[in-house]
Amino acid sequence: MRNAWIVLKTEFINTVTRRSFLLTLILVPLVPALILGAISLFGGDESDGEERGSIFQPTHDLTQAEGYIDLANVIIDIPEWVDEGRLLEYQSAEAAAQAVSNREIIGYYIIEENYLETGAIQYILEDFNPLSAMESTGIINDVLKYNLLDADQKRFDLYSHPVQVEYVDLTPNEEERDNSNPLSFYLPYGVTMLFYVLMITSASLLMNSIAKEKENRVMEILMSAVKPKELLAGKILGLGLVGLLQMVLWMGSAFLMLNLGETILNIPPNLQLRPEILIWGVVFFVLGYLMYGTIMAGVGALVPNLKEASQATFILILPLMVPMLMISVIINKPNAALPVILSLIPFTAPNTMMTRMAVSPVPLWQLLLAVGLMLLAIWILIRAVAGMFRAQLLVTGKKFSLRLYLKALLGQDLGSEDI
Repeated sequence: MRNAWIVLKTEFINTVTRRSFLLTLILVPLVPALILGAISLFGGDESDGEERGSIFQPTHDLTQAEGYIDLANVIIDIPEWVDEGRLLEYQSAEAAAQAVSNREIIGYYIIEENYLETGAIQYILEDFNPLSAMESTGIINDVLKYNLLDADQKRFDLYSHPVQVEYVDLTPNEEERDNSNPLSFYLPYGVTMLFYVLMITSASLLMNSIAKEKENRVMEILMSAVKPKELLAGKILGLGLVGLLQMVLWMGSAFLMLNLGETILNIPPNLQLRPEILIWGVVFFVLGYLMYGTIMAGVGALVPNLKEASQATFILILPLMVPMLMISVIINKPNAALPVILSLIPFTAPNTMMTRMAVSPVPLWQLLLAVGLMLLAIWILIRAVAGMFRAQLLVTGKKFSLRLYLKALLGQDLGSEDI
């Protein structure tokens, strides 16, 4: 295995010393860090005495007073659970507008005369923000419901919560997530995208390395000194260490920035990424890379040049794209049947499992079963692709086709007409 070690060192050193690789390695975590620092520097100054929201929160306090003009005479009574001074009545639009100018209220509602027929009201707000407007109008919505039910508190409570369901969950206890917060979707989505990019990049490096050496005839020189299987082992391990370096640095930086920027981004505790995601992230990255890297190595061994190899990439990474297409289902229902099945299928397990772990705890038996199934799939793939690493294939090549690839993967003799 001395030759494999030499190939490993050569691939690792040549890749990590490239200027493009170093720039990518540093800039990817640096740019979000600079953005976070800018938000902290320019968006977190409270010296003027006004409370500022985060980038995911409204710019004004939703408990500040608002006004209303009831032209339909619908509001008979303000319920007790509305804070005193939270909702003020005005007799004219001019008076309400003057109150806005005096900063007594942040805005006011006009309940039209034909409200009972149309349900239409107007919301007048000086500094309109669609996100804050949707959250703020909840108070007038509840007050109108309360009065339409004849100001009957018991009836209003029953109307608001008509069914009281006691849930018995057999999955591990987990803290309830606030799905109304945009970060409940974007954090798991970011983890999924990061993992997808890292795996594809690392596996593609391996395929491109082999295909490029075949195209420029370097492979023929290597075959005189290195056995094909030693070449395969050295390239997989060497470029795998490159990908692992990227993964640890990028995911570690993301985790650190999320923790340091918790107050800036206003991330609730139940949406924070758990530390164990870093450990399992390394495990599933290594397994995912070994699986897809081995598949890509087989493509590189089969095709004659880099162009043919690149065209084959899309076909072979389709299984890895399935979790991306099902991302909403996985995030909203991480323990449903479909996400669980996808996280156990070796070809979709890495991305799906990381998405689920970013949303909620995953049972240990599912993690261990996914790891076991992936190890079995990797063992089968490595044995199959190792058979493709023959001198005959490495110094020749043919236009890529899925039939030819599967035939070589199954160990069938390609014959002179296939090569």
